[in-house]
Amino acid sequence: MIFLINFSIDSLISQLENEGTTISIIFYDLQKDSVIYSYYPKRRLPPASIQKIITTFTALKVFKPDFTFKTYFFKHKNDLYIFPNADPLLRDSDLNIIAKNLYNLGYRDFSKLYYDDSYFTKSRYPPGWFWNELEEAYAPPISPLVLNEGVFSLVYKTIPKHNFNNLYTRIVKSNKFDYQIVNDTVVVYGDFSRYRSLTFPQKEPEQFFIWSFKNALNKANVKVDSVVGFKKLPEDAQLIYTYDSKPIDSILKYMNVESSNLIAEMILRSIGVWIYSIGDWQNSIKAVKNLLYIEGIDTSFVMIDGSGLSRYNLISPFTFIEIYKSAYKDKALFNRLLGVMVEPGEGTLKNRLKELKGRLKAKTGTLKNTISLTGIIDEKIAFCVIIYGFSGNFNKYRNILDRIVLMLGAGLEPASPNGQ
Repeated sequence: MIFLINFSIDSLISQLENEGTTISIIFYDLQKDSVIYSYYPKRRLPPASIQKIITTFTALKVFKPDFTFKTYFFKHKNDLYIFPNADPLLRDSDLNIIAKNLYNLGYRDFSKLYYDDSYFTKSRYPPGWFWNELEEAYAPPISPLVLNEGVFSLVYKTIPKHNFNNLYTRIVKSNKFDYQIVNDTVVVYGDFSRYRSLTFPQKEPEQFFIWSFKNALNKANVKVDSVVGFKKLPEDAQLIYTYDSKPIDSILKYMNVESSNLIAEMILRSIGVWIYSIGDWQNSIKAVKNLLYIEGIDTSFVMIDGSGLSRYNLISPFTFIEIYKSAYKDKALFNRLLGVMVEPGEGTLKNRLKELKGRLKAKTGTLKNTISLTGIIDEKIAFCVIIYGFSGNFNKYRNILDRIVLMLGAGLEPASPNGQ
């Protein structure tokens, strides 16, 4: 049976490579510590979003399960300062809670509102994020001070509604869709028709945050005379309140289910701060590679970001197997890793690999001309597949990838043997 499956997979790979596609595969039995099947498993290819597994594994090694990201609020004279530690899931509802808690602590008015975002360096994007993608919601600027996952969404039905409860919206008819922040109002330009929805990346996430927070404070009867912007936190400022994020594992689970590039980059840069006290790309990646090296994992791959969006990343499927092997040695860590991966029926696996529901924990990856999948079946069969450089029907190659996983990972023959 295994011989027949391998023969079928070999024929499929031959067909793909005759089309000019490059493929790299490995299936590995963690219990037996042996290869089940491989095809050029050390080929370094763009991994796409399965790279988030590397960020996930490193975060699990660095941060304990009860770790939370903190947002600090300081008072200096009568001014209020926000000092963020990169909570990636702060929303308007959190700002309302913070504002009410400040009120309950006895604070009723502030003169000026500042933020200090020096937790990260000022660079907003890693290398290899293409310029034309920076207008897309999946590639927002990376900042330690971010609200609503770094996007601004607008739905136009009978009236425009947006995802910021604490900001106002003004619609201006225009031939081009765009927006700008004017004090506590988002001015949106565009020729809207009913039932149209738009999502923009926040070009200035700190402005979205600080004006939303100012309005949340006002709703809680905490007066702020003026919003200023960035100012370095004075050394003698008094800490008056700390707001904790959800635990790290909850954030990692959300990141992988939604395949959030923003969260992956914020966590990567937080690892850099944690290890080297510098939240830039270079030191953050250095921290990841040093930790992997200590785990005995070959770090000669090319890693540019934490999300896999950069086209400059070049990583082999074998690297992912080494990560799973390392995690497998530590039962608690392995269980944490399984717990933050994606199952069939969730996120990008919502309509895929339903035959493995309850058995598969995985992460998908998608870029133009690249599709990938890595994961663990039955808590023992680790795998990684990258298909790169194809053209034509994307669904065809996704279905081929799923077929390979079903046959090699679970010994199942899919209902549609031609992969269509």
